[in-house]
Amino acid sequence: MRARQPGKAVWTTLFILSGPLRLIYLLLYFVPNRFRQHPQWTYRQAVGNALLKLWFSFASTVEYRTTKSLEPGTEKERFVVMDPKQPESCSGVASDKMIKPISVDGMWYPRLYNPDVDGSRVIVLHFHGGAYVLGGVRPAESGWGADVLARATDGLVLFPQYRLSSQFKGRFPAALQDSITSYQYLLRLGVPSSRIVISGDSAGGNLALALLRYIGEESSLPRRKAVASHRNQRTDYITPAFVNWGLRTYRPSFLEGNYPYLSPLNNCFATKVPIFMQHGTAEVLFDEQKTFCSQMKQINGNKIERLEVPNAPHDTFLAGQVLGWEKEAEDAARKACDFLNRQRKEVRAVEN
Repeated sequence: MRARQPGKAVWTTLFILSGPLRLIYLLLYFVPNRFRQHPQWTYRQAVGNALLKLWFSFASTVEYRTTKSLEPGTEKERFVVMDPKQPESCSGVASDKMIKPISVDGMWYPRLYNPDVDGSRVIVLHFHGGAYVLGGVRPAESGWGADVLARATDGLVLFPQYRLSSQFKGRFPAALQDSITSYQYLLRLGVPSSRIVISGDSAGGNLALALLRYIGEESSLPRRKAVASHRNQRTDYITPAFVNWGLRTYRPSFLEGNYPYLSPLNNCFATKVPIFMQHGTAEVLFDEQKTFCSQMKQINGNKIERLEVPNAPHDTFLAGQVLGWEKEAEDAARKACDFLNRQRKEVRAVEN
């Protein structure tokens, strides 16, 4: 971790030293049901939400950052490095004088893709969450969610480690460039677009929509057949400071906050790719996501399916184990897979 402002080292020390006391307090505070963020939450869900909210508050204050390694480590052959096809492959909004396509590392789950035996499997290209400033692809960071996707689809999952805006030259369009590189990587492996499912959670979902928009509007890349995935401040672990950190570092100063590739809300687009979206009714972005789905449905030809998880906070897929929402996250993944299978059957019916 690196600190850029005086006092962050002191704040970090105080946070670490006070950690045991904070934990004991939270463990005792949420024993009575009436003190929990939502009356229908379990004790584990209440404690997990509070702990995660505390972590994001700290990370935002010190602007926590980690260095991502291009070394395979213990993951060995499952860890891959994806080189950009060519600089000019990123055109239009993905082209930038300062930000250029670079090699992107990625992690395969549950094993490395083998074209000899995986010729008919679904390949899920999933982008992790973290407000564009945090998150990773290693098993300790994304392993649980990747396994959930792999089991639900009976396929293989590729997690690209796109550049984070908390790092040097990580602002837009760095993540978009990396998403393009990872998609081109799958195509070069011989995976047809009809077997690629683009997926993402939280900021990764935003990136998935940006890639889908880019493919439809800016490039000649082949389209795939399916795409995965205020008053609720008390029930959500996402803090305003965390969101503002992501916005401040990811958005270039020359772009407005409502730029279509940054914010899909009120910037809907036509697409032939069916879209499945899941969100919790207790998250701070619930209204915006619901509105976006409604707007997309109003465009002729768009096919959108939305799943509401009652009383759930933001991104149970990312932190289901911490928050105590494993069952709901696994159920959402199965329903997304059902949606995918229905779309594939419709496509085959039309082709036949």
